[in-house]
Amino acid sequence: MTKDERENWIINIENTASTISSQLGSAVVDGVFQRYGAHSVEDLNPCDLPDVFSDLYAIEADLR
Repeated sequence: MTKDERENWIINIENTASTISSQLGSAVVDGVFQRYGAHSVEDLNPCDLPDVFSDLYAIEADLR
């Protein structure tokens, strides 16, 4: 994964996490991070970024 790809994943995760947090609370986002052994997006293993985004995006999609 290139630096630019990593940064794009992080931006997408942060944006999706923000939407979820504002509607459902930060505990939901924290739960997703914890499943991947992290407390924040910065703690995530780069190889987990696509999966974390996918999990968060699925939650966000259910809000629509």
